[in-house]
Amino acid sequence: MRRTVNNCIRLSLIGVLFAGAASLGVSNTKAYAADNFTLAAGNNSALSVTLFAQPPWPPNVTADDVANTITGADARMEYSTDGGLNWTAYDPGNPPVFYGAVTVLVRIAGDSVNYIPAGFITTLTFTQD
Repeated sequence: MRRTVNNCIRLSLIGVLFAGAASLGVSNTKAYAADNFTLAAGNNSALSVTLFAQPPWPPNVTADDVANTITGADARMEYSTDGGLNWTAYDPGNPPVFYGAVTVLVRIAGDSVNYIPAGFITTLTFTQD
């Protein structure tokens, strides 16, 4: 969603207050939607703000170090075994098995259709068997 404002508008932003940003020469700003703040632009000035959905919270998953699998994962999630460089969709019908000492990052996958970014990460550690 993209909106241009000329006077005052009430926005939901996460942890950032943009009041007076237009007077600082900021023309485009990105923020995550969350709680209430007020954004005000001065007379005859406009501030363009792009709002994104807040990333999903880290998934409540654990490492089953005996079976070498992830417990609690579902089809909404994806995982990485290379520190987040590459992500693989989690398939509950064919769950991955992690042999040896490996660190696995798990998050809820992003949704580009609804402009929802990938979620915050849960880090799991599997040990050498």
